[in-house]
Amino acid sequence: MRWRYFVAAAVVLLAQAAGTASAAPPSIAIQGNHFVNGAGQTVRLLGVNHPSFEYACAFGYAYSDGNTDAQDAAAIASWHATAVRVPLNEDCWLGINGLPSNSQNPSPPLTAAGYRQAVQSYVADLNAAGLYVILDLHWTAPEAYAADGQRPMPDGHSVDFWTSVATAFKTNPSVVFDAFNEPYSPAAVNDPGFPVDWSCWKSGGCFLPSSKDSDPPNNDIQYQAVGMQTLVTTIRATGATQPILLGGLSYANDLSQWLANEPADTLASPQLAASFHNYQGEACGSQQCWDGTIAQVAAQVPVVTGEFDQDVCRSSTFDDTYMSWADQHGIGYLAWGWWVLSAQEISDAGCNAFYLIKDHSGTPAAPNGTALHDHLAALVGSAGAGPRLRGFRAKLASGSKKLTFTLSSDQSSSGVLSGRTVRSYAAKVRKRRVSLGSVRFKLTAGKSKKVVLKLSRTSRKLLGRQRKLRVQITITLTSPGKPRAVSHRTLTLRSR
Repeated sequence: MRWRYFVAAAVVLLAQAAGTASAAPPSIAIQGNHFVNGAGQTVRLLGVNHPSFEYACAFGYAYSDGNTDAQDAAAIASWHATAVRVPLNEDCWLGINGLPSNSQNPSPPLTAAGYRQAVQSYVADLNAAGLYVILDLHWTAPEAYAADGQRPMPDGHSVDFWTSVATAFKTNPSVVFDAFNEPYSPAAVNDPGFPVDWSCWKSGGCFLPSSKDSDPPNNDIQYQAVGMQTLVTTIRATGATQPILLGGLSYANDLSQWLANEPADTLASPQLAASFHNYQGEACGSQQCWDGTIAQVAAQVPVVTGEFDQDVCRSSTFDDTYMSWADQHGIGYLAWGWWVLSAQEISDAGCNAFYLIKDHSGTPAAPNGTALHDHLAALVGSAGAGPRLRGFRAKLASGSKKLTFTLSSDQSSSGVLSGRTVRSYAAKVRKRRVSLGSVRFKLTAGKSKKVVLKLSRTSRKLLGRQRKLRVQITITLTSPGKPRAVSHRTLTLRSR
């Protein structure tokens, strides 16, 4: 996405479905022009983008927005999503050019190892909630520049990034790689002397200004672009076989010559897909272009709409029109963005205030959040009833180190239980809700089972200080072929 705005007792039952469900999503691969799971069933990547790993570490206050945990994963899953796109920062992952930054004095200090662990932990939480994860190279910078925004094409560090990321995740069959967020031509934005054509997109070699798209052009220092072929070859050299998404030109809105310039994949069965970004008002933002260009690509390879949204300041059916069109053509879509903006941030962003939720529990925000939420719900409305949580009891063990739950369900199911504080507490630079941890379990229909959650070290310390904590417990139940069910319980914990 070309603009970025930076942010920093009841029972609610939410039905969740995305085709066949399991404790974690099955493997994903490309077969022809569509994705399939390990059972050979067609799947689509439908869901949201969760920003923050690309910018929080560059701004020097945290690795992410602090809401990248099992509770967040459960909230996304409750929208009937199948996938989450996670934007990343190449310098923070590699630990180069002064990133992750510690400019806001976080405690403990941010490190590359800590950044990697935070990303891997969130991926595990998303997978545990039954969601595929798209890892997206979002913020980059060449040479000694810090990755503080979007550049037009990958650079030499991007090769190192994908060598490391692909190595780290090559054994995870539920991950997809998005090689480079939004390639664009500076000549089409603010720097006429530096075009990027499809030849450079594929093979690299063109020289480009080092400045990011939100800054004035800086032609004094240039870098040589790395092409998509090099990134594909780099990922495959690690032994990673997961699908790779490749965004077209014009901020991934142009796929007109994608097929003619598709890189070669070294795998016997190529695992490349096209990434299309579709914001209202862009050149390919009409059904005429979708029919004439996007559908032609989708007939040959899978197409995933990595980002889309309609303007927030005018009445429109853009989201619904596009999602319905994409459904008819087997195209996936993930809306931007799963973050909470303040009233001031929304006002400042104007028509481009692209956000999906009002709060971190996942309450849909109009227009883009409500459109996606309701559309995904309609897609699974006929899937049949999923498992329901019938019994729930909780007991805090002596010493306040673990919570023991007694659970039962009307269907045999797999589940994930997680928790976090209702309130936000001071942590590092800014306040955030504290995670209690998570645990997986299995239930047999009609039978009660004890499930033990070992409280995280941070939550134990907080309970010791506060003596009493209000916490929200989230239980996600999945049964093969049925919608997921996500239940929330609010408890009060008292230290002994």
